[in-house]
Amino acid sequence: MIRKAIFLLLILSSHASNVHARDFEDGYAVYGAGAEPCSSYLTAMQKGGLELEFFIDWLIGYFSAFNVIMPNTYNILGETSFPAAQGWLERHCKRYPNELFVNATARLTEVLYPTRYQSELKEAPAKPPVEKPKSRLGDVSKFVK
Repeated sequence: MIRKAIFLLLILSSHASNVHARDFEDGYAVYGAGAEPCSSYLTAMQKGGLELEFFIDWLIGYFSAFNVIMPNTYNILGETSFPAAQGWLERHCKRYPNELFVNATARLTEVLYPTRYQSELKEAPAKPPVEKPKSRLGDVSKFVK
């Protein structure tokens, strides 16, 4: 339950344009891998193992919380694969190694948001077919005087 609350706060604070959920000094607390700089993520990617799992588990939790909290969002990744999202983060973190991982992840969700799945259906339900009238113009003429 505490983890859910933390992720809720992270999501809301990282998307302040949608909801202003920061404190009066525009700050917020970040825990776990999100509090690490991007350079730590890059190191973890090179080493693999438990260090990388630390970031992956945090990222999975972030995406899951995002899906729960954001309106009209079933899956923030949409058609994007998890490895492709990791690749985006890797490129971003190489460019901004001192940025916090939470902020890099928030930027990623901003990029992904327009292509997210808004429903489990992935596509809007098909409209029911419109029945064509069976009568012909000649059939109507007998009612017109």
